Amino acid sequence: MKAPHSHLSHNLACLLFALAASFLVLGGCDEPGPSATVEHAGSMESSESTPGSAAHSHDNPNETCFICDPSKRDKGRLWCNEHGRYEDRCWICHPELEDKDRLFCKEHALYEDECFLCHPELKTRGESAQNDRTGTRDGRVRPAGLFCNEHRVPESECAICRPDHAASLEPGENMKVRFPSLDAADKAGIRTQRPARVESAPAVKAFCESQYNLNATARVTPLAGGVIREVRHDIGDRVEGGETLVVLHSADVASAKSDYSSARIDHEIRRQTFEREKRLRDQAISAEREYLDAEAAYRTSRLTLSNLRQKLFNLGLIEDEILRIEKEQDASAQLEIRAPFDGTLVERTAVVGEAIEVGRTLFTIADLSTHWLALSIPSDCIDQVRLGQTVEAQFPELPNATYTGRITWVDTSVDPRSRMLRARALFTDRSGRMKAGMFGEARILTSEAQPAALVPREAVQRHEGLPFVFVQNESDLFSLRRVSIGGHHGDGIIVMAGLAPNEPVVTEGSFIVMSEFLKSRLGAGCVDE
Repeated sequence: MKAPHSHLSHNLACLLFALAASFLVLGGCDEPGPSATVEHAGSMESSESTPGSAAHSHDNPNETCFICDPSKRDKGRLWCNEHGRYEDRCWICHPELEDKDRLFCKEHALYEDECFLCHPELKTRGESAQNDRTGTRDGRVRPAGLFCNEHRVPESECAICRPDHAASLEPGENMKVRFPSLDAADKAGIRTQRPARVESAPAVKAFCESQYNLNATARVTPLAGGVIREVRHDIGDRVEGGETLVVLHSADVASAKSDYSSARIDHEIRRQTFEREKRLRDQAISAEREYLDAEAAYRTSRLTLSNLRQKLFNLGLIEDEILRIEKEQDASAQLEIRAPFDGTLVERTAVVGEAIEVGRTLFTIADLSTHWLALSIPSDCIDQVRLGQTVEAQFPELPNATYTGRITWVDTSVDPRSRMLRARALFTDRSGRMKAGMFGEARILTSEAQPAALVPREAVQRHEGLPFVFVQNESDLFSLRRVSIGGHHGDGIIVMAGLAPNEPVVTEGSFIVMSEFLKSRLGAGCVDE
């Protein structure tokens, strides 16, 4: 973090630094070590790979160091991109940190006694890390961390100067955003309130689509061809099981009824003949062969009658209609197509006068008290999804309703195109408000409910796709707090982790604080990235 200074003094310092660097002997330091006198012959790529890198080169063109290779820098140590060195070794940005008694390697922007590039033996002894963290050679303790004088917070916590670090925060961690003056936030209309406490369970988010429950859906089709004579219901009607939907004129039905009536008459004759031959045989009047022939004919007629009766059932006739045939010898061609169960007619193709074939769908009926919910779950959450888990779903079309169901099926493979895991949940909807084909968001509850915080929707801001809230620490100081959010609860959002119940959260004007946080991306910050 650069200390406050004028543009003129800053430009003058940069000019003096550039002039001094131009007169350095390649590989030289204030006090050359054994390797400092070696002339480097590396390519320009190494010095240009990082913006603002100090002028340096390497004997081996393929060799890199912490200056030209960010991966070789100390973890957690801030880097000044403007001047190509560690932030705590940049005397242009932090002249107050310079130790005048220690020799400084201007080529590599390190103290001479910690420059392992000039003195490789230091790397093996680990003196660089020790000097950086414990202090100087004479035992004086260095500051534990850099301080941002402009925003009056530790530099590692300054969100305005280092907005890139916000995306690496874990839930509960934060950085600081300070306003220009004590009353700036209040004048901007920023207001806070403490979050409400609710019970909520950790969950996996998924996309969802409502569908008809195919286990409670049926396509109404005729089992005999014919011509539609009457349609008694329309799409959207609520019908009961067994209720007539369509009346069909079918020659096949008429033929089956006639065959059944004839078979009943033949069966009655065969029965009487068999009983007479049985009496004659018992009286030793007729031959045994005649009795056996009569018995065979009777049993055959009985089988034929049973088969023809079953055929009528197979064509869709019910018991009452068959009794009427037996009583009245009804041979009409009328066939009534009935609803298989209680439900709602959701599709219709039946038209009066149309000739149809066997298997043609006339109506689709569905029990709308239950629905399927097709889930698309991110593949990185596969190990958290199980059969029987509770699912909560919300749809934009029904903003004040939350539907609850349970997972009944999980796919055994990941969709090759979307890379999502498919699953299905069964939902009960007694109100009948859920419609098939609605898209929404679902939460798969992965554990038992636990205490959580409830904040207004406008309190949650997103940065790099991650959720944050702002917690007020002082009148002009706010914490950019990374949180883990759950689902929605009314007009609020449930915060599962990262927020204490007594912390004042910005609820009005949070976008203003977010703008203050991001202003360095417009060039207002003190550390260039």
